[in-house]
Amino acid sequence: MYQIFINKIKTSTGLLVLVLSSMLGNAQKIDSLKSLLPKSSGTTKYEVLYALAYEYSDVNDSLSLLFAEDLFTLAKSLGDSNLIVKAGRIKSGELRRLERLDEAIEGALVALQIARRHENLIEIKLLLNSLAISYTYLGLYDKALTYNFESLIIREDEGNKSDISIALNNIGLIYYKLKNYQKSIEYYNRSLLLKREVKDYYDLDRLLINIGHCYNSLGSYKKARDYLNEALSICEEECSNQIKLESQIGLGVSYFQMGDYPEALIHFEESFEVAKMIGNSRYQAENLIYLAQIKILNKEYESAKALLVKAEKLSSAKGYNVLVTDTYKYFSKLYNQTNDYKNAAYYQSKYITLNDSIYNADLIKNLATVQSEFEERENMKTIAEKDEFLRLKEEIISRQRQQYIFVFAIALLILGLATALMWAGMLQRKANRLLADSKANLAKKVDERTAELLHANNELDHFIYKTSHDIRGPLATFKGLCMVALTDIKDPTGLDLVKKLDVTADKLNTILTRLLIVNQINTAELKPGIVDLHACIEEILALEKKKELPPRMVINYEIEKDVNLNSDNNLVRIILENLIANSIKFCDRSIRVDPFINIKISKENNAVVFNVTDNGIGIADDSRDNIFQMFVRASERSEPGGIGLYLSRLSTEKLGGTIELIPTSEKLTCFCVKIPCDLEPLLISRQKEKV
Repeated sequence: MYQIFINKIKTSTGLLVLVLSSMLGNAQKIDSLKSLLPKSSGTTKYEVLYALAYEYSDVNDSLSLLFAEDLFTLAKSLGDSNLIVKAGRIKSGELRRLERLDEAIEGALVALQIARRHENLIEIKLLLNSLAISYTYLGLYDKALTYNFESLIIREDEGNKSDISIALNNIGLIYYKLKNYQKSIEYYNRSLLLKREVKDYYDLDRLLINIGHCYNSLGSYKKARDYLNEALSICEEECSNQIKLESQIGLGVSYFQMGDYPEALIHFEESFEVAKMIGNSRYQAENLIYLAQIKILNKEYESAKALLVKAEKLSSAKGYNVLVTDTYKYFSKLYNQTNDYKNAAYYQSKYITLNDSIYNADLIKNLATVQSEFEERENMKTIAEKDEFLRLKEEIISRQRQQYIFVFAIALLILGLATALMWAGMLQRKANRLLADSKANLAKKVDERTAELLHANNELDHFIYKTSHDIRGPLATFKGLCMVALTDIKDPTGLDLVKKLDVTADKLNTILTRLLIVNQINTAELKPGIVDLHACIEEILALEKKKELPPRMVINYEIEKDVNLNSDNNLVRIILENLIANSIKFCDRSIRVDPFINIKISKENNAVVFNVTDNGIGIADDSRDNIFQMFVRASERSEPGGIGLYLSRLSTEKLGGTIELIPTSEKLTCFCVKIPCDLEPLLISRQKEKV
C-alpha cells in the first residue's frame, strides 16, 4: 500500500541493457550481465552495474544493494554528477526496501542536492517521491507532505497526467496516515480519474488497493472489497508479492470490521506469510497486531500477548513508531481484560506518550504551514487562470470582428464569381447566335462568323482561366485564415460560423478547380501515347481508397487482352476518374444492398470501349437527357458545380469518341465510352481540315 512509486524509480539504462532486455528470461539477462562485468570499464561498467541492480530489485534487494553501492563508488570515480545522482537514487531506494530508512533518507538528500544544483528534473522528481515514502514509513508526515507537494508542483508544470496521478496518490497516502480519510479519498479519486483518462495502467492495482484501505477506514466495507478485488483482477496470477500482501491485509481488515473473524483470519494469515517470505517487517507487524486483536476477542490472551510482543519487536527495530503505538494500545486492552490494571496503565501511558510525540503540536503546525503554502499557490494559479480567461475573452471579441470581415470578403468573392459566370453565359449565348446566323450566310460569311466564334470561345476560355486563377489566390488566403481561426477560436457561435465559411470556401475551390480543368481540356494540345490502362485504373482506385470507400463496396475491373490504346493519357484518366468517382459517390448506402462497381474495357472494331456499371441510387428519367451538360446536378449528393460528367463528355469528344448512359434490364447504371484505338489518324484529319 505504501510504495506507490517503488517501481517508477527504475528509469532508462544504457544501450547495453536494451539489447540484453530482448533476451528471454530474467536469469539469462543476469548471467549475461555478470559475464560482461569483468570485461567492462568506465561508463560501460556503470551501465552493467546499473542493469544488475535493476534486475535484482524487488527480487533480491540485498544483492541489488551490493551492485548499487559498487555503482555509486564507480560514479564518484568517474566524476559525472548525473551518474552520481542516478546511482545515489537507486542505492537509496534499495536501502528503503531493506527498511534501513535513516540511511535511505541520508543518501537521497545528498543525491537531491546534486540534482537540484544541475537542474536534473527527472531525478529530482524520483528523489522527492523516494524521500516522501521514507518519511511516511517513519511517521514524519509533515516532511513527507512537503516533498510530495513539491513533486506535484513540478509534475503539474510539466503537464504529464500520468506523473501527476502518481503524485496525487502519494499525497492521498499521507492524508490516509493522518486519518483524514475524506481528504485522502479526494486525492485518490483525482489520481484514478487521471489514470483512466490517459489509459495509464502503471501501478493501477496499488492505487486501487489504497482506495480500498481508505474505504475500510470510512466504514464502506463492501466498496472497499470491490476496489481490492479489482486490484487483484488486474494482475490475476501474475500479482507481485507486494500486491498480494497489501490486498490481503485490506480484505482482512474489511471482514474484521464487519465481525467476520474467521474470514478475516484467513486473509491476515495469508498476508503475514507473504510478508514473512519477502522479509517485510512492517507488514509482518501490522498483520500480527490484527491477529492479536482476534485472539483477544476469542479470549486467547497468551497467544495475543505473544503476537503483540513480536509485533512490538519488529516495529521498534525498524522505527515504525505508528505501529509501535498500536501494540501499546492493544497491550493495554489485553491487560484490562485480564484485570492486570498495573500493566494496562503502564502501556496506556506509553501509548499516550508515543502517540503525542508523533501527532504533536509541531507536526500539526508544520502540516498547516505546508498545506497553506500549497493552497496559496493554487489560489495564485486560479487568479492567473482568471486573468488569462479575461485576456482570451478580449482576444475572442477581437477575432469575432475579424470574422465579420472574413464574411464580407467571401461574399465579395462569391459575387465576383457569379458575375464572371453570368458574363461567361452571355459570351456563350453570343457565340451561339453567331453560329446560328452563320448557317444562313454565304460561304465567306460562314468563315468570318466561324473565326469570330473561335475568337469568342478563346476569349471565354481565357477569361475563365484568368478569373479562376485570380480568385484562387484570395481564396487560398481566406482558407488559411479559416484554418487559423478554427485552431484559436473557442467560442461555440464563432467556431460554428468559421466552420460554415470554411465549407463555403471548399465548395468555391471545388468549382474553380473544375473550371480550370474545363479550360485545360479545351486548350490542351493532344499528345498521343500508349496508355497503360491497368496502371491508370490502379492509381484511380488507390486515390479513392485514401478518401475511404463506402462500407462493403466491391470494385472489380477487367481489361481484355487484345486492347491497345494509343491516345492522350491525361484525357483518358479524366474520363475514367470521373466515371468511377461518380459510381462511388452515388452508391446505395442501404444495409440491404452490397454496393459494387464493375469496370470493363474491351475492343470493338477500331474503338476501345469503357463500360462502368454500378448498382447505386440510379439517375431519374427526367435527368437522363441533360446529365452531360455543365452545372447539372442529378442528385442531392452531387458536388457543387455539377460538371463531373460534363468533363467526361468534353474529354471523350476531344478524343473523337462518344459517351452515353445505357439502360440495363437489372436497373443498374451503366456508362459506355467509345474512343478510337489510335488517336494519330484523327489528329492528321483535324490538321487537314484546318488547312
